[in-house]
Amino acid sequence: MKDLPIPAAPADFDDPGFLAEVPASPEVIDALFRAYLGRGAKENAQSALKERRASVAQVERELRGSPEYRRKARLLLDQDRTQYDGAMLYLPMARIVFCPIAKVANTSVKDWALRLCGEGRANPGMSHYWLDSGQNKMQGRHWAFALRDRIARDPGWASVALLRDPFDRLVSCYCDKFGRNRAQDSVLHHTRAVYAFFNDGAEPDRETVARGLSFRQFCFYINATAREVQDSHWAAQWSYLQNRHWDRLFALERIEAFEAFVRARLPEDLRTIRLGMTNAVEKSGAASAENLADALPDEWLGARNPPYEAFLAENIRGFIGQYYSLDFRLHAQALDEG
Repeated sequence: MKDLPIPAAPADFDDPGFLAEVPASPEVIDALFRAYLGRGAKENAQSALKERRASVAQVERELRGSPEYRRKARLLLDQDRTQYDGAMLYLPMARIVFCPIAKVANTSVKDWALRLCGEGRANPGMSHYWLDSGQNKMQGRHWAFALRDRIARDPGWASVALLRDPFDRLVSCYCDKFGRNRAQDSVLHHTRAVYAFFNDGAEPDRETVARGLSFRQFCFYINATAREVQDSHWAAQWSYLQNRHWDRLFALERIEAFEAFVRARLPEDLRTIRLGMTNAVEKSGAASAENLADALPDEWLGARNPPYEAFLAENIRGFIGQYYSLDFRLHAQALDEG
């Protein structure tokens, strides 16, 4: 387990001048030029950018595309390489960068982060929209990369993530997205491609969704399609983590250690705000002799909440163990660290 210093005071992260979509002030333009090119902005560049009312994001894009930058290549980390990089949560009150991984207490942690900012949602499920849309600017995508790069180099900040047992995560995803909530429009946004795979590429109709898919079919789809097209809810957890150094990994089974770590870094007046678990479905702990790997949703839905083990036929367990092998290693590391 790595010991990390507890910051004495919150970091000054939320400087509104570095918001990606605001017009860049002369001071911010100069700071961006120094970050990318190692020099301040010349007067003609300042004038041209000011006249165009160029946003911070536009200035950064132009600097990254400039011949001078390509020659000097000062910031080797200046690209968000995957869809997940811009979704990192920056919690300045605790000096923490948190990686939200789908189906790993994602809703609960986002709700907690918003409550720490005094912006908790009455419906915790709204936290995803509130952050993605920029109603709250906690996500990295809303800030200049030059500012995020500065944070990455600050030893007072810690990068942390929660990881989940890959068997539990995949079965939980199936039960949620292809079982209980499969007819919801917001869920179909994630599952449409899977239904189309089994329907000669055609959009799923109401009958297709009502019938649903088995867990084995879901696994077959994952195995038969490229990693790059997998939805975030069942994409490998390592794919979220691949682009930065992580100071601490925590296991979902020991989420209280994660909460304690964050609370210890918070100012005193925020430590009474607890994490809590939202949007969590309690799974059955009972053993089951029934094999549900090939069952359709209506065969296992209803009053019962079947144990996840019932879906894990031997060959399916073998597939998950291979496909998510790095996730198993990371989860084991998180258990050790936590």
